Amino acid sequence: MNKKIQDKWKQGFVIGYDCIAYGDGYVVMGDTYCVENSETKKVKRHWFPLCDTTLSGIERHHEDIWTEIDIFHGSFKYKDKTIVFGDGAMGNEGYVASLNADKTLDWSIFFTFSNPIHKAEVKEDHLICYGDTGAIIDIDLNNMTKIKVIQQNNWS
Repeated sequence: MNKKIQDKWKQGFVIGYDCIAYGDGYVVMGDTYCVENSETKKVKRHWFPLCDTTLSGIERHHEDIWTEIDIFHGSFKYKDKTIVFGDGAMGNEGYVASLNADKTLDWSIFFTFSNPIHKAEVKEDHLICYGDTGAIIDIDLNNMTKIKVIQQNNWS
């Protein structure tokens, strides 16, 4: 386990970029973008893995990477893990995280676009996260980098 990630988690902080941050310091940076259908004017958001790095690799270029989070909508058990979710410091952000039995961080996923995650559930090994303004995000628990934005926020 990476001591800094674990200590920051205990203090209520995660890496504040679109990414999957693992408790051992391994990080998968994500990228998110929107495409507008010119005929229907509907906007579709996409999330995809951009690159693999580490906490120390990110901090080598910028130390102020942490954002405060709140676990305000609860948690639930899935297999031997506890899944928690909530919001980031700015209010337009959301996150979901998995904790081991000893409450250490297994992984966290931060979304800069989702607004607070107010509900999450597992359906057939997919973690479905619901943002409070309409975003629905599907995370494949068998391959964490397969993240689909099923529905964008209502305001898009």
